Amino acid sequence: MTIGEMQPAVPVPMPPVRVRAGSAVFDIDTLDEALAFAQANLHPRGDYDGLIRRLQSAADSEECLEAANAFIWWAEANGIIAGRG
Repeated sequence: MTIGEMQPAVPVPMPPVRVRAGSAVFDIDTLDEALAFAQANLHPRGDYDGLIRRLQSAADSEECLEAANAFIWWAEANGIIAGRG
């Protein structure tokens, strides 16, 4: 089984968070959106590689929650949170 096969067919929801990239603001509410944002917006603080691994491999509800929390903590550590839910 590949990582792609482990990914769910529908986007996995997460607690909504608003993040900044320069002057743009993005509403993130799925793990797929969080992964795309993190890959496009590298920031030095936090465990970036661990974040990407968590977002890519989350398969059950506990792993999805951990991945969502990792994204939020990473965004907070890098000062790019613009709001929640």
